[in-house]
Amino acid sequence: MYPLAVIVFAALAVAAALAWWRLRALQRVIRLERATVRLTEAAHHRDVEAFQRRIQAAIAEHRATELREQLLVEAERIVTAEYARTTRHNPRKGDAP
Repeated sequence: MYPLAVIVFAALAVAAALAWWRLRALQRVIRLERATVRLTEAAHHRDVEAFQRRIQAAIAEHRATELREQLLVEAERIVTAEYARTTRHNPRKGDAP
């Protein structure tokens, strides 16, 4: 009976050691996976912020271009009105330059 108990105890000790070793290996894998997720999320956050900055810059540039175009159209309207008003550019009948 005694040798059987030693064999059973040895088998249980080996099983416990294997279970502990596998548990530690699983914990290592889980730590690595969590680190990978943190890095991926940080990279995603960084990329989204960079994308938002690029979009905001493009929108600002687009608005500036529209404003420039509006200013040019308004300036051209003013200049055309001024040219039409002056006799030098729009001589009346009988005016001699």
